[in-house]
Amino acid sequence: MAHYILRRVILLCLLGLLHPVPAHADDLPMGVTNTQNESDVSLTPQESLERITVPEGFHVTLFAGEPDLRRPIAFDFDDRGRLWVVENYAHPSWNADNRTDRVVIFEDTDQDGRFDLRKIFWDQGRYLSAIAVGHGGIWLGNTPELTFIADRNGDDVPDSDPVAVLDGFQISSNNVLNNFHWGPDGWLYGAIGLSERSKIGKPGTEDALRVPITRGMWRMHPVSHQFEVLADGMVNPWGADFNEFGDLFTTNTVIAHLWHIVPGMYCQRRATEGDYPYAYRRIQSNADHLHWGGGGWQNSRVTTDQHSVAGGGHAHCGAMIYLGDNWPAEYRGSLFTNNLHGNRVNQDKLIPRHGTYVASHADDFLFGNDPWFRGLSIKYGPSGAVFVSDWHDFGECHDNDGSHRTSGRIYRVEYGRAVPFTENLATKTNVQLATLHQHANEWQVRHARRILFERSIGGADLSRVTKMLNIQFQRSRSTVQRLRCMWTLHLIGDLPEEKLVQQLKDHDEHIRRWAVRLLVDQTQPDDRTIRAMAQMAQDDASPRVRLALASALQKLKMAHRWEILEGLVGHAEDADDQFLPLMIWYAMEPLVAENRAAFLKYGEVSQIPLLNEFVARRAADFPEPQLDDVVAMIARVSSEQTQKHMLTGLLASVDKHGPQPMPAGWATFTAASQSSQNRSVIIQLASLFGDAVAVETLRKQVSDDSQPLAQRILALQGLLKIEEGVSVEELHQLIATKTPLRHEVLKALSIHNQESTARVLLEKYDEFDDDEKRAALEVLVTRLRFAEAMLTAIENGNVRSEDISMFSLQQLYSFQSPDLQQRVLRIWPPDSDSSKRSTEISRLRTLLTESYLGSGDSRAGRVLFNKTCSRCHTLFNEGGRIGPDLTGSGRKQVDYLLSNLLDPSAEIDPAYRLATLFTTDGRLYSGFVIFQDDRSVVVRTQQSDVKIAMTDVESLTTQKKSMMPEGMLGEFSDEQIRDLVLYLKSQIQVPLQGP
Repeated sequence: MAHYILRRVILLCLLGLLHPVPAHADDLPMGVTNTQNESDVSLTPQESLERITVPEGFHVTLFAGEPDLRRPIAFDFDDRGRLWVVENYAHPSWNADNRTDRVVIFEDTDQDGRFDLRKIFWDQGRYLSAIAVGHGGIWLGNTPELTFIADRNGDDVPDSDPVAVLDGFQISSNNVLNNFHWGPDGWLYGAIGLSERSKIGKPGTEDALRVPITRGMWRMHPVSHQFEVLADGMVNPWGADFNEFGDLFTTNTVIAHLWHIVPGMYCQRRATEGDYPYAYRRIQSNADHLHWGGGGWQNSRVTTDQHSVAGGGHAHCGAMIYLGDNWPAEYRGSLFTNNLHGNRVNQDKLIPRHGTYVASHADDFLFGNDPWFRGLSIKYGPSGAVFVSDWHDFGECHDNDGSHRTSGRIYRVEYGRAVPFTENLATKTNVQLATLHQHANEWQVRHARRILFERSIGGADLSRVTKMLNIQFQRSRSTVQRLRCMWTLHLIGDLPEEKLVQQLKDHDEHIRRWAVRLLVDQTQPDDRTIRAMAQMAQDDASPRVRLALASALQKLKMAHRWEILEGLVGHAEDADDQFLPLMIWYAMEPLVAENRAAFLKYGEVSQIPLLNEFVARRAADFPEPQLDDVVAMIARVSSEQTQKHMLTGLLASVDKHGPQPMPAGWATFTAASQSSQNRSVIIQLASLFGDAVAVETLRKQVSDDSQPLAQRILALQGLLKIEEGVSVEELHQLIATKTPLRHEVLKALSIHNQESTARVLLEKYDEFDDDEKRAALEVLVTRLRFAEAMLTAIENGNVRSEDISMFSLQQLYSFQSPDLQQRVLRIWPPDSDSSKRSTEISRLRTLLTESYLGSGDSRAGRVLFNKTCSRCHTLFNEGGRIGPDLTGSGRKQVDYLLSNLLDPSAEIDPAYRLATLFTTDGRLYSGFVIFQDDRSVVVRTQQSDVKIAMTDVESLTTQKKSMMPEGMLGEFSDEQIRDLVLYLKSQIQVPLQGP
């Protein structure tokens, strides 16, 4: 017997089915090396395991670790419960010729929590970042493609070369394809976090037929390979899972951390991003808390008790809604996500609220207690135990400390002793798979559903399954059980439209809402179904059903939307819902181009204020300002409160487009509104329509010292929008009066000025405070004549050359005037050529030792930062928003700081490339473009956001050059540079004063 066992082991080894000896570190793919600082040494896998803490009753085992496992960026289970792990060695450098990433299979045959068998399935990945097992193979995120590798006979050997199913995903080192999951509808779901636009299609698809996507969630049908954008927005969604009712949740890195994903939604994005001008507002996170303890999101990169109590930080990877059968009941339905900076696993409770959920922070579940712990994926498996992958690297994706490519771990977390899983669901009969729909572990239900779907596609006779599931659906009192049956019946073809229409009247709201969703999943419902949905929109008491209807509208033809919308807009109880008003709006907005009069009618009948506002705004926007019928709509409404919302929308449109001719009916409307509570917004609109009385009212507010400063600023801004609202002479007079409005006036003079403006500013220059001086100088570098006058004042000693910021100096170089350039060079001799930069970087690198930095004064460094850097950059939640926030950058590295300070254009984020705009009347603005369409462009300068009509733009060029000027350190002594670097390296903000 022993002889037989030995022969069997030898045979398995030869066949590659058993990995009897540990892999060695030199088994790294060819060409893969560590770039991590050699002085940074991690704990061993066993040492890291011993540091992990979990609640009482749980225990953690090391399922796999280096050298058997490295760089585990994603994993999934097959039907035997084995782990298929993606090892990504390429990050952070995408290379078309790279073939180092691989897929490794791990199996725990004796169920002791640690793998026994290991096999490399495929090792030619270019840039692997996601995996899903199913439909006869594996699906991989392999930028720029979604790749399928078949293994239909299940021998763990690819049947053929990989097939690119979809392509067109943008290339990047981060924010790429991630988190593949099979949805209850049978589609493959995933995420992508790139701000650059990808255009997705099957290989060979012409550009016009491809589907565009930036940041957001998507899905793809595994048979037709149809690709759909599910939700647009967030920053870098990297984690997703479904709850037991089929609701999708995703976790996100940067800004907030969790969204309930409803098809067709527009999620919050970064402030400068957005491709849909008529969305007007995006849906915010469902979480009622943040996982960083105050300040900007970047602050969480600094380990403090404040952030630890809050949850550890802003960066999240992976998501799991626990629906297994091993952990205690109190954890079922909670969402768990890995917190990168907190080196832990967060827990959120998903609490139903009206049409959606609120995510509330529960106790953090797992603590790595190891600064190298970087959790990326988290999933429960067939036994109900949970697997957590640890990328295990000292830095994070944006750090400049190199990559530790020889480490990686996966931990297994169970409560007590989980019931071992030793089966292969793929070998079960159809009836057995149908029976599994009643299993307590959702993992087994989901795998059973997918296998039945695969068999249905293959033409199997599933008549017994449909009978069993229909009986379960009809007899069960459990919503969850009925939904499980419903989803599978849909996938195997037993839920035609007539059955789904019947389910629109089911007593359970979840059945009704899923009937709505499945009715529009891949086909257009008939007119009878549309009428039934319209009746639901009017009568259904469930906000969840109404949300499903609002989402479904975007799938319907325009002609089928009207009647359903009429019912949805009548629910005043939905006005404060986080999702419903906006989801209704996203479906309603395109109808303005179909039937303008019918579209405006929604503004009158809607009981949801946001829709009153947005209907007026959109109708006024379309496609050029069109205001007469909007004013007529507002006048027909009897409620002043509803009028207020409509007027707010109208003002938003007029503000965008600029002053307009007075609409027909405006004078009659305002005459009837003399005692209205809406007089303030009416006056602002009237002034934009050329109403002399309204303009005079604003002028009085500006000059009235008794008015609150905020009201005076608002009035001044209103006048500045009007061509004759305030003259340059009046702005000059305000400069002379030492008014509290002076700084606002200086900002205005950067746009509204004349030949005498330079003289006025230079005459008053000595009276200005430091902020006002900077604002004045920024006006003086917007025109060539102004710049020449400023240089004369410097040459005569009336203005200090040191007052000119490097940003303003850089702008002077943009003028194509040889004489001006010569004068600039005499005042500020050149000292920033490449050789001098290199020499200076080398000198400072040698100078700025830890010992020398230790002798510095970080408070003095903060003073220098406030003087020279804070106009553009934020650090510790203080400063400007022109350049990148420095709080979370790689500033702890001296080399990084020196490179960016002395050679800022060497590596530039595209969002912060310097844009130079010349107007037709000779003004010059430098900054970065935050908005541009066919009518206008908005440039963010040091002073303000400047909006210019495209008809007034002479030229607009974006350079491969940073907005940050070169030579920033040239005016500082070595001691000042030391102090500034010391402050920039600091992990907490130092006070300006103290003992």
